[in-house]
Amino acid sequence: MSRSHEVTPLVTNRAMGKPLDIGRTAFVVFSICTASLLAGCFGSKTYPNTFDKNLHVHTVTDSGSWFSRVRAAVDIHRVGGDCALNYEGTVQLADSKIDIGIPPHRWSYLVFVFGSSSFFANRSGTITYGTLLKARPNYHYDVAVRYKDDMYHVGIRETLPNQSAGREIEPLELSACRSSSGRK
Repeated sequence: MSRSHEVTPLVTNRAMGKPLDIGRTAFVVFSICTASLLAGCFGSKTYPNTFDKNLHVHTVTDSGSWFSRVRAAVDIHRVGGDCALNYEGTVQLADSKIDIGIPPHRWSYLVFVFGSSSFFANRSGTITYGTLLKARPNYHYDVAVRYKDDMYHVGIRETLPNQSAGREIEPLELSACRSSSGRK
């Protein structure tokens, strides 16, 4: 009995003396997680986006939980004559619609990056989807980017302005550049 007597005052004292400890701890953990997420977003070079806007990205992300977050971005690389990649910058896909200008007549390598993190499960991960794209002059490229419940989808449709019909662009791996440059 004396043992339960020692425990009871400790619980009562904690409940009465420091009711905000859990709230403060949660706030500190939340602040640290938010700061680390923001640091990750600002660590990359921003794409200059100075070309005519021919890539129209429509983004929908849903982590499936109030306690987790999904971020999407696209890394844009210039593909050289020897198929070497030169990183040009990143566009954060934070808005549901973003217009990007990629230069026509040359290969670009687009890498869509999905980053997910959970505040309370101490879990984070990154999924990437890369494809070569050679934009044609006067064409527009509608890109559907979706992430929901750990599944992603990227689809690209090429159309002429003022036309609804177009064609789906099949994803091309970087190795396709090597095979097409050998034919020239």
